[in-house]
Amino acid sequence: MAESKPGTERTRLVVLLTVLAVVVIVAAVRFWSDETIAGRAAKANQLDYVARELPPLELAQLDHDPESSAVSERNPFAFGPPPTPTRNLTPPPTRPPRPTMPPRRTPTPRVAMGADGKPKPPPPPFDRDYIGYFGPVQLQVAAFRKQSSDPEAGRQVEVAVVGDVLDEIFIVREIGLESVVIGFVGYDPSEDTRVSLAED
Repeated sequence: MAESKPGTERTRLVVLLTVLAVVVIVAAVRFWSDETIAGRAAKANQLDYVARELPPLELAQLDHDPESSAVSERNPFAFGPPPTPTRNLTPPPTRPPRPTMPPRRTPTPRVAMGADGKPKPPPPPFDRDYIGYFGPVQLQVAAFRKQSSDPEAGRQVEVAVVGDVLDEIFIVREIGLESVVIGFVGYDPSEDTRVSLAED
């Protein structure tokens, strides 16, 4: 009979030890689980319930009181009066003050210079239209039409040469193609005004 190899015996030994260990673990688990269930059952049997003195339940107070129940006579399918609007107690906002406008400047009356070098009131405005001139260059004659609302007076034409005085106020100083220079009696030449040729 042939002898068994040492490797084979060792393998068998390992397998037997493994099976034995598994059996021991399964037995231990079942033992402990049975003990736990039994312990719980024993503890459940040992519980003791003691009645406490509780106040009696007032069942009468739980009954429905028809007099205290809310009764609504409003028809839910009909419109009722509108609710009273809540009064707005918020004060109206205060308007900011209007910006104050600076006072208008009063125009300073114009002061003219007199022939004597003293201030005088402004001269009156020239009340004629310059409608042209005629004559040679050495002796030009200016033609004026007096401004008036009267149509008959509007047709009157006045003529004047350089140096003539009209209405004892206006002095014809220069005569040009498109304008004339008018001075004023008693005023400095700096107050002279230029009158352009009338368009019509």
